[in-house]
Amino acid sequence: MAGTEKSTAKYRFLADTIKEKIESGAYEPGERMESENELSERFGYSRQTVRQALGVLESEGLIERRRGSGTYISRENRRTQHGSTVAIITTYISDYIFPTIIRGIEETLTGAGFSLTLGVTNNRVEEEGRILQSLIDRGIDGVIVEGTKTAFPSPNVALYRKLKQMGIPVVFFNGYYRDLQNPVYVVTDDRGAGLKAVDLLAAKGCRRIGGVFKSDDMQGHGRYAGYSEGMIRNGCPLSDENVVWYTTAEKNRLLSRENADYVFERLRGCDGIVCYNDQIAYGVIELLTARGVRVPEDVLVTGFDDSSVSEYSPVKITSFAHPKDEMGRVAANKLIHMLRDGETEYPAVLDMPLNEKQSTNN
Repeated sequence: MAGTEKSTAKYRFLADTIKEKIESGAYEPGERMESENELSERFGYSRQTVRQALGVLESEGLIERRRGSGTYISRENRRTQHGSTVAIITTYISDYIFPTIIRGIEETLTGAGFSLTLGVTNNRVEEEGRILQSLIDRGIDGVIVEGTKTAFPSPNVALYRKLKQMGIPVVFFNGYYRDLQNPVYVVTDDRGAGLKAVDLLAAKGCRRIGGVFKSDDMQGHGRYAGYSEGMIRNGCPLSDENVVWYTTAEKNRLLSRENADYVFERLRGCDGIVCYNDQIAYGVIELLTARGVRVPEDVLVTGFDDSSVSEYSPVKITSFAHPKDEMGRVAANKLIHMLRDGETEYPAVLDMPLNEKQSTNN
């Protein structure tokens, strides 16, 4: 047995005892278990302790509790052992911050003995749905996923609920779906960083501060929320005329030649600009430079993620560092705890430290 009753919480000791009986074949798949009262009398524990133990076994997919009927041994036993398979689903894989996040997940999971399968949605809800259905059909032990277009209602919420019903734990990173009950996620403090971006620009004398934000994910909304809060807190005029919104599908043409006039007019006259990420900040700096507006002499610019883009930009970009590797490792460890120990996990919000560079050095 994994430990003794003295070194293990009572409910964990009871859960482990029942788990060993299930794994040894003492219970048959589909067999009805003893009632809570019977287990309480048999082991000498309170019903509350028994209920907690059964909750652990249910979360691991070992039992099913049916209202009005009783508790049954699962027919599809999802015992988690070394070699279990975890799916990683991400919007993108090969560029920007994504390789580092995925590496953090991969190294942590493979180091713990898990096998991995990878799915890429390209931020398309239909592809996310196809991948999830495939995982449900063929069987998987756990899922780590970056949600698709997390600022919008998702048609795939029902599939995530199905995974939960099957006892398959899911951990989200970068964003999650608000329609899910008690999701486990690892995200950045986007609102806090957006607020700090405006505080920084205001402290350097900026008054008319514009912004460029992504509208279809939670990060964009969070960063805008911090931006707007900062504008009010610093007494800066908050005007929709100086804010540009775009979606994932519009990113490549946002700063294209045919759209440049529109973006420039929205940002004209601003002495500070908060950009959704470093890629956008890079494009904004190029656009301003082409129109004779100098960064940082005429306007200060901030980005998010502190990616390699911020370094090879013509003007190095002040940016809030995304904890890429940490995010991957935290998400992976949460899933491991849920799979191996049946532990209840909670959301984590990671800080984004400021790395000030040339684009705000006035």
